[in-house]
Amino acid sequence: MQNGQVFKSHGAWFLRYYRDELAGGKPVRRRITKRLASVDKWHRSEGDLDSKVQEILGPLNQGSAAEGTLTIAEFADTYFLPTIKAKRTASTYKFYSDLFENHLRTSIGTIALCDFRTVDAQRTLDGITLSLSSLRGIKTGMSAMFSLALRLGYLNGVNPVYAAKPEGKKTNFEGAAYTAEDVEFILSKVTGVARVVCAVCAFTGLRLAELKGLQWTDYDGTMLYVRRSVWRKNVGDTKTPESKAKVPVIAPLRKVLDAHRLASSGNTWIFQGPKNKFALNLDNLCRREIRPKLGDRWHGWHAFRRGLATVLFGLGVDVETAALILRHGDSATTRRHYIKLQQRREGAAAMKRLEKALVGQQMGSNKKRSK
Repeated sequence: MQNGQVFKSHGAWFLRYYRDELAGGKPVRRRITKRLASVDKWHRSEGDLDSKVQEILGPLNQGSAAEGTLTIAEFADTYFLPTIKAKRTASTYKFYSDLFENHLRTSIGTIALCDFRTVDAQRTLDGITLSLSSLRGIKTGMSAMFSLALRLGYLNGVNPVYAAKPEGKKTNFEGAAYTAEDVEFILSKVTGVARVVCAVCAFTGLRLAELKGLQWTDYDGTMLYVRRSVWRKNVGDTKTPESKAKVPVIAPLRKVLDAHRLASSGNTWIFQGPKNKFALNLDNLCRREIRPKLGDRWHGWHAFRRGLATVLFGLGVDVETAALILRHGDSATTRRHYIKLQQRREGAAAMKRLEKALVGQQMGSNKKRSK
């Protein structure tokens, strides 16, 4: 337990205290001097510095490990990123790795874990000019890193990132959703494997990684069993536990898949690359055979998934059932992101009907006046 020594020098207040730091992998006790504040009307005496002193000495007196003196960059490289790589999917690891390299290493990498405060997290977020959703992702990354430090015992207390608030500009993302007419147009334009891929996307709502992960053992003639996902060269689990499920294959899709199975006899993957015998790179397929034929009518793979939810909702399927088909863990996700387009179309159609009715009434009144 230490109280530190507060002293005044050259118009500022300083705190002198001791801290255990790592040197050569072993804890070494060092004397630290840290500037607290300027001598001004808010900081006239030592008592005015109590909160700042406690903010520094509190974690030390609670028994933070010497590893807490590691810089954030050292902790990320030694503990955080290797933990993510070992326990999470390859795409998740890339997300956190890119996030740290692009937004955090330069700005906060040299700060010691134990010295990082909520105000530092807030300044970091305020210094990045991105959308609100992007800033929320950066906050998530910072928070996850300090959560690991707390779990490992390198820090004590609360997560310093928790109370920070992203203040970026809110964007209204409007994802495209293919209509039934769009799907019919797409299937009439593309051929070969590209047509089969688009058909499976349109009639099952599978995510791209799930689509790439399909093997012929996952298809029994009536159902597709979603068991894995493929991201780049990495084979892993599905996005969520709810995503690992069976998806009904309707008759038109069954006909397409059965013909494709005959044409690709001997393949392990339903969509298999011709050279490496691994899952086909669907982005390359899109660039070569889909985009050139569809032009501006192509709105990406996920528009098939949104489109399926939109069509189902338009046919009277309730949200919970649509969520089950799309394998969402929460029907609120389906409602919030996948059926808004259909609701807007229905709203616009209803207003058109109202407009037509009002015009009809007005015309009837004019005829009566003319008589």
